[in-house]
Amino acid sequence: MTLQEIIQDIHGLNAELSQLEKHYGLLSKDFYHLYKAGELEQSLDFIKWVGFFETKVDRETCYRTLMYAHLRKLREQACLEPLQLIPESDQSRVS
Repeated sequence: MTLQEIIQDIHGLNAELSQLEKHYGLLSKDFYHLYKAGELEQSLDFIKWVGFFETKVDRETCYRTLMYAHLRKLREQACLEPLQLIPESDQSRVS
């Protein structure tokens, strides 16, 4: 997966999680803790919620790994100058 795909996934997962949080009045981290502790039922909504949450955590881990590698590359290119972040839409023009 590319960095952009991971970011899109995270945004989509956040939207799903936000709907569930609003519906049940509970933040995902708190829900996940209760679910994993066996304190909640095994409903279809809850199984989906766990899947969305675990996928989001996985995508965030992937994001950090790719972002740190990207930042290392930018630092090497910049030497002691400020880092230059180029919008995704402009990446093809810079090569």
